[in-house]
Amino acid sequence: MLRCVLQRANNLRRSDPLASVTFRGSKKKTKVIKNNPNPVWNEGFEWDLKGIPLDSGAEIHCVIKDHEKMG
Repeated sequence: MLRCVLQRANNLRRSDPLASVTFRGSKKKTKVIKNNPNPVWNEGFEWDLKGIPLDSGAEIHCVIKDHEKMG
């Protein structure tokens, strides 16, 4: 099991931020924090590794976007 906690972001230019975290093609999203350039999510995510060990090439991608601009 891989566990990741997305705690916060600071000084964002986006007003309604949400974050997406992707690992091995599986994307998880945080809740939207309205009108806050310094969001605190404290959200945890888990991925079942299904017995496959992590290697040095394993990557987690985190992207922060403005919810209103996503449509």
